[in-house]
Amino acid sequence: MKNKHLVLLFLITLLVGLAMRRAPWRNSAFFQTKLLKIDPSEVQEIHITLPASPVISYLRGDAGWSAEQGDRSVNIPTLDIDRMLVALTDLRSIRILKTKQADTLGFIPSKIIQLSLTHGENEIETLEIGKEIMLNNEPATYIQLTRHEGIYLVKNHLRKVFSRTLKDFRNQTIALFDPSNVKDFTIFRQDIDSLYYQKNDSSGVWESPSSSGVFHNDSVQIWLSQIAALQNLAFSDFFDESHKSESFYASIQLRFQLQAEPLTLTFFHLRPLNVPEEMPAQKPDRRQLAPFVVHSSQNPTNYFAMADTTLLRHICQPF
Repeated sequence: MKNKHLVLLFLITLLVGLAMRRAPWRNSAFFQTKLLKIDPSEVQEIHITLPASPVISYLRGDAGWSAEQGDRSVNIPTLDIDRMLVALTDLRSIRILKTKQADTLGFIPSKIIQLSLTHGENEIETLEIGKEIMLNNEPATYIQLTRHEGIYLVKNHLRKVFSRTLKDFRNQTIALFDPSNVKDFTIFRQDIDSLYYQKNDSSGVWESPSSSGVFHNDSVQIWLSQIAALQNLAFSDFFDESHKSESFYASIQLRFQLQAEPLTLTFFHLRPLNVPEEMPAQKPDRRQLAPFVVHSSQNPTNYFAMADTTLLRHICQPF
């Protein structure tokens, strides 16, 4: 090879090296690989800290998975955990970035999601979830792994997958029924004798065996529809069950044509507000401190706060 060819080859090699050193991807390396090598069946615990929220812990037990937050816990469907485990085991990096401005990528206390999990022989993996973006019309998320340097941009949006609180898993059912399926009802209140009415299928009116009064079906159906619309009320976690007897306001029992179990709704009036001696770790919002509380036989482990006193009195004192 002639000397001029050697010189030319040297210059080309030198220029390529300089170009590689100055290239924009030098500190933003492109590669794709799975970041967490974990077996989903071996994951025992997942702990997630959301902005301005207590830690929520997902724990695997003999009967399945449960979620704990504050001083409460609920059993949760395996499907909800599977979503999280799939997201973690399929954590594929797009590129790694080295930057001194992590806050611009969502890694600040008011936005960051912190996550840790234990698997195998109590091995702990921790990561932080930052900002979500769209890259070439594909969803992506910035994350940090404590065992890795730099910030990864990974495939898919992750924040929604891990942003659930205990409320998202709690049963919010209050009154699930078809008003046209009700065959009779009883209203109990302290100030009056109990009221029992049943529907007369031939006349279409509601009548009581012990009273001459009757109610038209249209009025009763409107009332039943108001009861069926009692949904999405705040949980009344501050209600002290030991005060149920003195706080009792009214009770309504509905019986149905096509189902054996009746529905019983019990209403409590808090005067003054009765709260447990040991307060929950998380402070309640105003909706939880409503003056009335509702309990449903369809959801026996929960109580609900009811702030609409006009609606409540109309339900408990109809027609």
